[in-house]
Amino acid sequence: MSVIKLENVSKFYKSGEGVSVGMQKVSLEFNLGEFVAVVGESGSGKSTLLNVISGLDSYEDGELYIQDEETSHFLIKDWEKYRAKYIGFIFQSYNIIDSYTVYQNVMLALEIQNYPSQLRKARALELIDKVGLTSHKNHRAAKLSGGQKQRCVIARALAKDCPIIVADEPTGNLDSESGKQVINLLHEISKDKLVILVTHDYDQVQDIATRKIKMHDGEVVEDKTFKPNTLIEQKPEVTVNSMQFRTLMRFALRNILSMPKRFFFFMLLQIMIITTFSLIYSNLMSSARNETFEMGFGGNYNSYFNFSTDRISDNRMMVLRKDGSIMDASDYNHLNQFSDALYVYKNVTFMDNSYVSDMNYLNVEGRYIYNYSSKFDSIKTIQSAPQFLIGGSINNLDDHDIIVSNSFNDIEINDQIKMTSRQRITEFHIATFEPASESLPDRYTWPGFDYNMQYEAELTIYDSEGNYVNYYTYTNYVYVEELEQIFTNFEIDYITVDVIKTIYEEISFNVKGFYNDNLSGTIYFSDALLETNSYGYAMSVISSNSIAAERLFNQIDKSVYRVIYPRLNRDAVSQLFAPLNLIISLFYYVLVYFFGIFFYFILFSVMKNVMSSRKKDFAIFRSIGANESKLGMLVILEQLYLMFLSFIISMVIITVIRYYDFSTNFIMQQMTFTDYIILLITFTYLSTWLARRFNKKTFKLSVIENITESKEEGL
Repeated sequence: MSVIKLENVSKFYKSGEGVSVGMQKVSLEFNLGEFVAVVGESGSGKSTLLNVISGLDSYEDGELYIQDEETSHFLIKDWEKYRAKYIGFIFQSYNIIDSYTVYQNVMLALEIQNYPSQLRKARALELIDKVGLTSHKNHRAAKLSGGQKQRCVIARALAKDCPIIVADEPTGNLDSESGKQVINLLHEISKDKLVILVTHDYDQVQDIATRKIKMHDGEVVEDKTFKPNTLIEQKPEVTVNSMQFRTLMRFALRNILSMPKRFFFFMLLQIMIITTFSLIYSNLMSSARNETFEMGFGGNYNSYFNFSTDRISDNRMMVLRKDGSIMDASDYNHLNQFSDALYVYKNVTFMDNSYVSDMNYLNVEGRYIYNYSSKFDSIKTIQSAPQFLIGGSINNLDDHDIIVSNSFNDIEINDQIKMTSRQRITEFHIATFEPASESLPDRYTWPGFDYNMQYEAELTIYDSEGNYVNYYTYTNYVYVEELEQIFTNFEIDYITVDVIKTIYEEISFNVKGFYNDNLSGTIYFSDALLETNSYGYAMSVISSNSIAAERLFNQIDKSVYRVIYPRLNRDAVSQLFAPLNLIISLFYYVLVYFFGIFFYFILFSVMKNVMSSRKKDFAIFRSIGANESKLGMLVILEQLYLMFLSFIISMVIITVIRYYDFSTNFIMQQMTFTDYIILLITFTYLSTWLARRFNKKTFKLSVIENITESKEEGL
């Protein structure tokens, strides 16, 4: 039984000028133990015959048998299996992986056939020594001479331990001495194998060839056997194991590291794209979450315990019992158990007291500068990013020391800020007036008027049935004619006057530093002012950022506690805009998608050229026996290695940027763990997509077409 048998096999090539004949109606048989020399002029069909026999190229007519099995129905995966089991290749152009060392080239064949891992190194060194390259085992193939490259390829072919060795002009590019060494090596291994050698110089092999086949115009014109074949009836027993995944992972890592210039260039490009896209993504997600119809929803004032919610920052919230009872240690411990609760202040209502009306800013000389309605926060909020402190210090602050936003650009360190607070002292009823029923002076002043104390009068208006209509507010006095005008305008029966006595108090704070918080206008009070031992009716809970605060808000039991957090406390008006909010959010998500496609289109354009330069390498991998599925996974793993490494470096770069730029830090603080997972999944998908695009283009061609195309692109 012959190992290989051809019956009327023909091969044609299509070109722009028509169809050319590679070989036609060739019928031959080959057996183990033969050393077959195929000769003929250039273009006679020698290489075509070799490519068809080895499964590197397809055929159109006739039938090729492998151990009596027909191959006309073979698919790509069947030819891959055949090459892996039966064929070792030696080419005129060496077809060696130039970026690999001699040792790595030989080891490659052992890895692809899953040679026992504990024996691979010894086997590779044994074969390298056999071809006389031990002294060059760690040299890259690109640095070898022609003869050394060919001997390396022979060692790689021997590593497969396959029954058939095909050699296409193996000495064509060598000097006579190197050519003689290669022929002797082939003769040595032909004792129990089938060696088919295409040569333009038959004299080199005439002493050792057992058979000569001559071709002309694609046909066999001569087939002579010189020596009997004693192994003609022997059937080769060949088993090939599939490459393990962990071996494939090492294979992929070695590939990307074997060409450092290409590796660093491609990684640098990915780092630029991932970093830029991540920053754009974080900005768009911040806009989608924070900038859509949130203006004033929920109101600015909370009547319960007089909290002024417009002064509560995005990093904190007020927590109190729903039943209105005083908080205690159990409440304090409960709030402290949450990982997102950076700090819990007891009994803190000072920052949010509704009667803290405005701030007066004075310099060291006591000169008034301007007033400003500020947001108030704790020093804890900014202690995690002290690099944004502009002068001064955030450590060891006294109870009247503060850090202020960089929006306060008209004051300096050690200047003073005076807070004016308004407190109700008492409230009492003065009189009830009926229209024109009482004789009053032109201006009515409240009894006990004191110019050192400011008063406010609320004039409450009722209709003839005693129903509330409206009210007016006056300070210290009211003109009688104004009262009479109210009677006329509303046609009412009477007006009641209630007088409210108030005290205005100023508290001075010393500016100890400025914080670059993107001009937020926030004042950061010290722990010395905010810390207290009493629990009070409310506690202020600080989070590291708004996203952590949002998580904390959702974790607190709303059946027990009332949580005042303006960022998430929305009234019914916000529901009216929910559909529009959704549309705007979707718009941001679409922007993210198109930015991603744009950046990866750039990456694909570059990658296409880089990967095209590797077509020869992948053709060699396939010729050695690597199948489509393994090589496809290899390309994907290479891209994922690059992507994961680039992603990690990009996150480090963004962290450095965050350290020096408050805006980036503020935006990235709003990135959730889910956002990072989305980014990672997006980059993983796009990297896999790029690899699959390359695979689809590569594997639709035969090995010979890949090699030919890579040569043409290299010209």
